[in-house]
Amino acid sequence: MGNNMNVVFMGKFGYPSGMASTKRIQHFLDYLSGESVSTKVLQLRQTGPVSVEADAGAYRGTEYRRIGSDLRLGPSLVYTLLKYHRAGIGTLRKWRVPQGKNILYGYGGVTVENVLFLLAAKLMGYRVILDIVEDNTFIEGKLSLAGKVKWLGGEILDRFFLGLADGMVVISTYLNGLYGRKLAASVPIRLIPISARCEERARERKEPGPMKIVYAGSFARKDGIEQLLDAFEKVQRKKGNCVLMLCGAGANLRLYQPRIAGNPAIRYVGYLEDAEFYRFLQQADVLCVTRTGSTYANAGFPFKLGEYLATGNPVIVSDVGDVRSYLKHMEDAIIIEPGSAAAIAGALEYCLDHPETATRIGLSGAAKCRRYFDPAANAKLLLELIRSL
Repeated sequence: MGNNMNVVFMGKFGYPSGMASTKRIQHFLDYLSGESVSTKVLQLRQTGPVSVEADAGAYRGTEYRRIGSDLRLGPSLVYTLLKYHRAGIGTLRKWRVPQGKNILYGYGGVTVENVLFLLAAKLMGYRVILDIVEDNTFIEGKLSLAGKVKWLGGEILDRFFLGLADGMVVISTYLNGLYGRKLAASVPIRLIPISARCEERARERKEPGPMKIVYAGSFARKDGIEQLLDAFEKVQRKKGNCVLMLCGAGANLRLYQPRIAGNPAIRYVGYLEDAEFYRFLQQADVLCVTRTGSTYANAGFPFKLGEYLATGNPVIVSDVGDVRSYLKHMEDAIIIEPGSAAAIAGALEYCLDHPETATRIGLSGAAKCRRYFDPAANAKLLLELIRSL
């Protein structure tokens, strides 16, 4: 049924390798390809760790192209912007399938980097689906000049260009309500949460030693890293027998490097490629999703929560967004007050003092992951949306 369908995924995410956004896209790609849907990826500029892949190629049967890697502030900006837009529009024209259903999937909604591509695609006959994973029109925590520009841009673009959407995907109940109010009633919206592959397998035997507490992610302000460090240091002084393992990448990492360097029990292992990353998560004793309680943090839904639950290890997660819609406190996860170092410390102490109960919670969390965050089930929702357009 998918032979005449052509879906181009476009956005500022890493590809073929990358962090949370890449994995969301890859789960969709894998399912659609299995349904005989033609898929392609147009990556807008470099994001995350420096890519070692070529700017064009194929991965798992999906052709991809990366544009805009040479965009820099400076005398050549006008030229590189023209080159960027010419390359993007030319790629969309080349990838369009005559007599087919052409879909442009815009990850992250309407942005200054993609708005001309969305307009051009509509003129070419593409139908547009926007995937919204955060509320870029909310200004809290974004008071730098760049943050204000991004907020203002989000407000303007949402106001004038949301009408380009033929359909929309959102990741949370909050965003479902927000964009339900902004869009015309005729535009279908689908809530598609995070996805994580949760394989049935025997739990790996962990090496003996102190309790391994793990955080993996982007080190953004919303991730509550400062509170996690405060909590860990408190528990370490009080009880010992624990280490904090950090991995990932992000601009804010430098803010925490002095504290990491000053405590031998805090170890930063860098950015890990997929195979090594999942082994790293499997070897954890406790995994932490320590979000702040801001409206910005509550608008989305933590991608890493699914990956953590999939390991079958116990997860400490802040009570933000839709967490309680899927998980029960002390049954599937330890759900704590957002932005509270004391709450994080209390949960860590509980895991140290009650390892058997923590293990049971982790296994129950994996069962909920299989129930709610199955990649195929969630990607099927996207395919149903595409077919309805």
